[in-house]
Amino acid sequence: MTPSRRSLFQAVGAGALIAASASEALAADVPATPAPATPSSAAPPDFGTASSANNPVNIVSPAHLEAEARKMISPGRFAITGWCGDGVTYRANRSSLDATPILTHRLQHINGEAIDLSTSILGHKLPFPMINCPMGGHGSFHVDAEVATAGGAGAAGALYVSSGASTRPMEDIAKATPGPKWFQIYMLRDMEINRWLVQRAKAAGFSAIVLTADALGPGQSDDYIALGRPRDPALTAGNHDPRFGGRGNFADQKRDLSFADIRFLHEASGLPVVVKGMVEPADIREALASGAAAIWVSNHGGRQMDGGPGSFSLLRGAVDAVKGRVPIIFDSGVRRGNDVFKAVAMGATVCAIGRPVLWSLMCGGAPGVKSVYDWMAGELRSTMLLSGVGKVTDLKRRNLSIAKA
Repeated sequence: MTPSRRSLFQAVGAGALIAASASEALAADVPATPAPATPSSAAPPDFGTASSANNPVNIVSPAHLEAEARKMISPGRFAITGWCGDGVTYRANRSSLDATPILTHRLQHINGEAIDLSTSILGHKLPFPMINCPMGGHGSFHVDAEVATAGGAGAAGALYVSSGASTRPMEDIAKATPGPKWFQIYMLRDMEINRWLVQRAKAAGFSAIVLTADALGPGQSDDYIALGRPRDPALTAGNHDPRFGGRGNFADQKRDLSFADIRFLHEASGLPVVVKGMVEPADIREALASGAAAIWVSNHGGRQMDGGPGSFSLLRGAVDAVKGRVPIIFDSGVRRGNDVFKAVAMGATVCAIGRPVLWSLMCGGAPGVKSVYDWMAGELRSTMLLSGVGKVTDLKRRNLSIAKA
């Protein structure tokens, strides 16, 4: 990592740059080819201020939500959420979902009022099969940062996944939601700091540890680089800030992750370990042999490496490798309720939502985040009614038009 990238990593809290395991692509109607960015030697633009909105959001479509979010903060702040490279993987995340149609079954005696969206994962009963991607640096987007995001998720009844790259310390985030919560860790080279972090998370009420394997440093979009990498010097990595009882150098991340780290995190925390970023069946099988309690299929929203396949195109193979032994979380490209339908029908237990959560945070704070969950749950309910499925847990591949393996 160059000195300039390292200083940016430290100042912004890295999570804003790793944001959106975020895990995803932007709206479905993004241009076929992103406009090329032209690096400039001019002074960086005014980074502006984070949003202070605190209201429900009337969501019409993902594209409309994104457009409204862009109005809430400066281009420099919004560019943090961009894709890497030419956006090939970014767009593939959407196209892989769009390429799989839903099959409808008629005359199924389905009562719309009785449709059941509930599911469970690692001992938690959820009102719908949606959680959030662990995204960091929310202070770049809203003045209440992750406290607002967690509060909105909790108000919707969702499980909240807190990023190790959060602006606010994990204890503040945990207090913001009455619902279940997991802690995601970007492992550092100092293993004792890793041990301290997961034990601290357990003490704060987090019930699982998420090991991110699909990000080994900050993702930076071409647009963000072209804008001069603007940053808010007041933002830090909240879990490591001494003002909040933190310690350890968040920039000193462990690059040589291995399957042994799964065992370490489980032994250090006593909590189940979810492994995020697993896509290859052989890797998934080894992760399970190493003690993974759940598998999270993700390509970090096309933010880390460009040129890979869409995440949804890899979900089927992952499900077949797991063979029902542990839950599966899916993300990257999820924008609407019918995307959730497709992923669960393919075999995911729940879907994780990335950028739409950030957009709704920008537009409305905690009430806005609740709005996006409510909207997506409504779309999922409608899709189930029209496709003849009464329970989320009844979704199967028969509900999709897919080629036989």
